[in-house]
Amino acid sequence: MEKIIFNLIGNAFKYTLVGSIEVEIIYGRSTVSLIVRDTGVGIPKADLPMIWDRFHRVEATSRSHEGTGIGLALTKQFVQLHGGTIEVTSKYPSISSDDHGSTFTATFPLGKDHLPAAGLVDDAPMSNRRAYARGIVAEAAGWRPVGDAATPSDSDESYSGSEGHKSADLNFEPGDLIILADDNQDMLDYIKNIFGQYCHVRVAHNGKMALELARKYLPQLIVSDVMMPIMDGFGLVNALKEDPLLKSIPIILLTARAADSDRAEGVMSGADDFVPKPFSSRELLARANLQVQLGKRRKEMEARFLERTKELQILSDLSPAGLFRMDNECNMVLCNNRFFELSGIKQGQEIEWLNFVHNDYRVRVENMLKQSLEAQESGSIDFVFQNGTWVKCSVRWWKHGLVGMATDTTLTR
Repeated sequence: MEKIIFNLIGNAFKYTLVGSIEVEIIYGRSTVSLIVRDTGVGIPKADLPMIWDRFHRVEATSRSHEGTGIGLALTKQFVQLHGGTIEVTSKYPSISSDDHGSTFTATFPLGKDHLPAAGLVDDAPMSNRRAYARGIVAEAAGWRPVGDAATPSDSDESYSGSEGHKSADLNFEPGDLIILADDNQDMLDYIKNIFGQYCHVRVAHNGKMALELARKYLPQLIVSDVMMPIMDGFGLVNALKEDPLLKSIPIILLTARAADSDRAEGVMSGADDFVPKPFSSRELLARANLQVQLGKRRKEMEARFLERTKELQILSDLSPAGLFRMDNECNMVLCNNRFFELSGIKQGQEIEWLNFVHNDYRVRVENMLKQSLEAQESGSIDFVFQNGTWVKCSVRWWKHGLVGMATDTTLTR
């Protein structure tokens, strides 16, 4: 029911640039009707039968360049789930006239006997109902022009938890930065309203601008519309993932296309989340909060991994023994500086390392390595390199090949 009301009121705000919007509730003996009436631009007669179709675009002046999307299509489905009906009448002047506007009427049966038992839930507490009402007002207030005076719905309470208190589950930090990308200024203002009380927000009007901001500021999250000029949301995702410095930044895509195939396309594109329009502010906050926390955890893990890798590299470089790893074909995958010193191999010659073993020992060394791989066991051998350095070489098998150590034994010879 929340989405029904939000969609109808939001649609009225979108197409009513001047004038008024009225919301009326009329009770009958066995039904109740929700009526949303506006003095907006109206709907052309030819479009009236199709406004309930997904992705149908009404060619009329509005606050947004976006089409009807799936808002009205979903609204009709939700009304039908409640056993109700929805109708629309509209006046669309063919010439300049003040007589225009639309009226949406959703009628529902009273009671719950007409609904399937499996679809019924217990009545929500009154505090929850008030929270839903505040949320609806906050959603609609997001359409107001920039610079208008704040309304009561703009207070922190508008984005509170179900009990009317700011949610303790949100872990945004004041220094967090979120970049918003959308070519619709009203939508940008609305989403900025949602996040602005929790963290810093920067806005972009297309994917290219968002990419430039990301390179400059390295945000904790990007929230982007899919359909935008110059560079769309999918192009932005691809550009982020191809940049080594930006590929770990989480990105949420917003779109009016909400079919399963569209969700799959969004996720497979590399986006971290895919949120269909219309959405509630609480849901978007929760999803964004999750992605920000996951992004921070990922960065922490990457930093720890790099730190640990650096530690191991230092230990390897300081080791008095030559350390190495081979694949299952006895090809040298990596080795430390000490192994280069012992063998006389230069950087880039690792693949030919057996050629640096003395001719009298080369076959025996190769046979020992192959035996360890085939038997999946450890092995060792004493041999001399072409440069005259004697070593004791020990290897241990693991599923990716062999790891080993070569110790200088020249002084004992």
